[in-house]
Amino acid sequence: MLFSSLTFVWFFLPALALIYYLAPGRKIKNAVLLIASLLFYSWGEPRYVALVLLSILFNYLFGLAIGKAGGRKGLRRAALAVCVGANLCLLGYFKYFNFFLELAYTVLGKEGFTPRNIALPIGISFYTFQAVSYIADIYRGVKPVQKHIYRLAMYISLFPQILSGPIVKYNELEPQIEGRRESISMHAYGIRRFVYGLAKKMVFANMFGQVVDRIWGLPLEQLGTAVVWFTILLYSLQIYYDFSGYSDMAIGLGRMFGFTYQENFNYPYLSASISEFWRRWHISLSTWFKQYLYIPLGGNRKGLTRTCINLFVVFMATGLWHGASMNFICWGIYYGIFIVAERLWIGRILEKNPCKALNHVYTLLVVMFGWLLFRAGSLHQAKVLATAMLVPRAGLWNLRIFMDNRIIFLLILAVCFCGPVQKRFPGLTKHLYDGEQTGAVDVAVMAGLLLLCTVLMVSSTYQAFIYFRF
Repeated sequence: MLFSSLTFVWFFLPALALIYYLAPGRKIKNAVLLIASLLFYSWGEPRYVALVLLSILFNYLFGLAIGKAGGRKGLRRAALAVCVGANLCLLGYFKYFNFFLELAYTVLGKEGFTPRNIALPIGISFYTFQAVSYIADIYRGVKPVQKHIYRLAMYISLFPQILSGPIVKYNELEPQIEGRRESISMHAYGIRRFVYGLAKKMVFANMFGQVVDRIWGLPLEQLGTAVVWFTILLYSLQIYYDFSGYSDMAIGLGRMFGFTYQENFNYPYLSASISEFWRRWHISLSTWFKQYLYIPLGGNRKGLTRTCINLFVVFMATGLWHGASMNFICWGIYYGIFIVAERLWIGRILEKNPCKALNHVYTLLVVMFGWLLFRAGSLHQAKVLATAMLVPRAGLWNLRIFMDNRIIFLLILAVCFCGPVQKRFPGLTKHLYDGEQTGAVDVAVMAGLLLLCTVLMVSSTYQAFIYFRF
């Protein structure tokens, strides 16, 4: 089930909200949310709900084992290692088995590789990382061992973020399971935030995605320079509005039921460096890797060389997390190179540069070439398209074929509202993301956007969500 579907918007969510607010007491409300979350996850692929339940039970038992080990550091470390390793092996089997097996065949020079029919469970990367967060937090003593399995089940399987994030750390959500308080203003804010995210997805991401997919389906060698640049621009906007829209919807849904999630995007296309871009893009993933990988590796505490190595390792892991493909790994390496280069010398140049606009141009160009690598189906495709972007050439298709008045209008709006308007009018951002006061104007805008999104959901079957692959 998708957030941007008629079933969810007009049936599942209203029914859940009604049952939830009629339910007496915190325990019953939590039970309603837990059952609804498992039903939501099992809607499209019921067989994989058993995998989620297995993950919950496994991490619960190992959490108890870490707690019983007490001050015996050896036992605690062994339990931590086995549990984290098992979580990563589970993720690795479904997500990376065929990739690494094919890679092994290539390295060994063997032929006859036949991939296994292994379907990727939706959201497995997100709930696996949340499970690892729980184990790591109780091992470090940040939070006590969870003795109530239903609370851990809620943390791992809560429906707003299980499929698409944001990645919620255990120490952030655990106090809210029993200690949260709902209110009419919070619920209204949650609806408002959900509708804004839905509009991002339906109006911008879906419209741009259809054009991008259409162009990408053509022979790439025959695309001209202008068409390729236009495609990458649209894709850059598509992935931003797609994922930030889903994050807004998840944050809004959480707020409807009393949960507060951290922001996942902070207008990343306003960034003036690649380091700043990654502080603004997919914030929950960046902070997860910082807390559970970068810092345990030593962070910046062991000298510049070790810091650079740690940063590079983190971004390689980031690339691998996004998918079992060489282009994702190269995408992570690509950003690792720029992050390290900014730490060593480019950062100083950017700071001293009197023309800050050039810093933004540099960042956007790096990011757009990065999205090309991200979107490409193979390194060969990425090479073909990158060459077309750098070496001017004519193509068989005129750019005007893909630029009708609707796309031009949406493109202008999308560029304006991906950060420039919010920077010019900071009060707008504060109202949208910080304030919980919902006025008559907000209600009118929400009603209009919801009507528009409903029309689009009825009239279109295009529902691609980029981050479902993760």
